[in-house]
Amino acid sequence: MEKKMGLIDLVFMGMGGCIGAGIFSMLGVGIGLTGRSVALAFIIAMIFKMTQQVRMIIMASMFSLSGGMYSQNALILTPRLTGVSALTTLVSSFSFSVFGISLASYLSLLVPALAPYEKIVACAMLLLFFLIASTGVNIFAKVQNLLGISKIVALGLFIVFGLMVANHGGFEGEPYFINGGISFVTAIALMSFTCDGISNIVNMAQVTENPKKNIPKAFILASIACALIYAALGYVGSGIAPYAEVANQNLGYLAQLVLPPALYIFFVIGGAMASLSTALLGGITGFAPLIAGIAQDGWIPAPMKKLKNVYIVMAIGAILPVIGGFSLDNIVAMIMVPAMVLGIITNLRAMKLPENYPKEWASTGLNITPAFYRFMMWVSIVASALTGYFSLASLTLPLAIGTVVATVFIYVYAGWCLKAGKVDITSTTDLG
Repeated sequence: MEKKMGLIDLVFMGMGGCIGAGIFSMLGVGIGLTGRSVALAFIIAMIFKMTQQVRMIIMASMFSLSGGMYSQNALILTPRLTGVSALTTLVSSFSFSVFGISLASYLSLLVPALAPYEKIVACAMLLLFFLIASTGVNIFAKVQNLLGISKIVALGLFIVFGLMVANHGGFEGEPYFINGGISFVTAIALMSFTCDGISNIVNMAQVTENPKKNIPKAFILASIACALIYAALGYVGSGIAPYAEVANQNLGYLAQLVLPPALYIFFVIGGAMASLSTALLGGITGFAPLIAGIAQDGWIPAPMKKLKNVYIVMAIGAILPVIGGFSLDNIVAMIMVPAMVLGIITNLRAMKLPENYPKEWASTGLNITPAFYRFMMWVSIVASALTGYFSLASLTLPLAIGTVVATVFIYVYAGWCLKAGKVDITSTTDLG
């Protein structure tokens, strides 16, 4: 990791982490929930996600921390809650299974003979990309930027061709908010998963040029770009055919309705699979140093201080849900609940960040007042509460109970680690 990542690298990484498994697998789910209103749901979801992450970005402009988001939380939370943050991060890493499942499903579109072996293909794809991510930032940045350009071109083709055939006035009997207000809010909650991933750039401080300036800039630029792309995809996807035909379909199926055969093949390879690949690479590379920081503090075994071991354990964690046969929406909802609970607690405790770190606050260069910062924290808390509630409500009763039990267990285990004397929080080192 000799070469440092620049602003453009970070923007592509943020967009790559965002535009991936979520949009290519969940767009149809959003259409199924709220029809033509999915474009508006995407915009609101991105705003919600930005408010939930604004604290991370402000802190990235104040500190360059060795453990990324985890180290940020360690500056704010009590030792026990810091442990909860660490363990919640580990749970979140299971979401990489979504990428493997989606990659396998798109490969099956191109090669139908692979359909009976999707679990095996998904596991193989996950292992391949963990191997690529472990090779270092130089090859990662090159692969990421190349695939990032490819997928933007592919999505642009879908939007352009889709706008030419879309019914801009809507189909008869299909109003906005087709299934009512509750379904629209549920769509916002689930679509917020598709807006996640940009914040992974916070974990790249160690390998970024001027991280205190470039990380916040990259976050804003990537968020705006992704919001515009998502809104256009939602508008086109919900308007190219009647609701019954497009609801709950993946983006590959929708592309078949508007693109010529040759462009459709490019869309699947250069769009869907490239998007999934960049999101997976961005997520793996962003999570690895964060988890190493968690091990450094003693929340997980010491061998996890080495990135090589982190990649191996993360790969196993990603493969397990694939083998277990979990669906995409269940994986998303189960991961969102503990993350949103922790987000609420963290933002409540972060209200006094300007007063607790006045020197660092004055050097951020973001030119926002403490009062506006606290307003954004309250918006973030409300957004997290809504996202967590509707994510939990979307699960079956057994899965909802299991998710609540797992969330409680995280808090109990963190307390046990402290009492056992295993923890020494040191990964808040400022890198300068």
